[in-house]
Amino acid sequence: MTVKPSRALSELLSQHDSLRCMMDLCEDMANNLDEHVFADPAPLIRELARLRLAFDAHNKFEEQLLRPVLLEHDSFGPVRVQRMVEDHIHEHRAIGERLASPATAALRDVIETLRAHLDAEERYLLSSKVLTDDLVNVEAGA
Repeated sequence: MTVKPSRALSELLSQHDSLRCMMDLCEDMANNLDEHVFADPAPLIRELARLRLAFDAHNKFEEQLLRPVLLEHDSFGPVRVQRMVEDHIHEHRAIGERLASPATAALRDVIETLRAHLDAEERYLLSSKVLTDDLVNVEAGA
């Protein structure tokens, strides 16, 4: 598949916005639960499951694009790109595992971590300096 990096950037940023909305909702629900506005944790657990599924789907999409896009960038050598991608994937997995906890304090902590992760991605990986509009070949399942 061939994709323009600007198209990939647009899709990834849209996914980040959706994830942030879900995180906000989870935080609000956790606050309401802690403040005894409602006592049933089931809605929060369902929303947390939606967030986890969206985060997993986002990661698969992003991880498929990341290596080829970074390899196209002149200042990143293949060894550095491999390390960057491996570190990034490891971070995704660690955040995903932590999203499994329905404890509200742990949930707030992982949401804060996820927000920082998305901000860093946008600052360092998903910028116009890295994603120029040269076509990039992306292998399915890469």
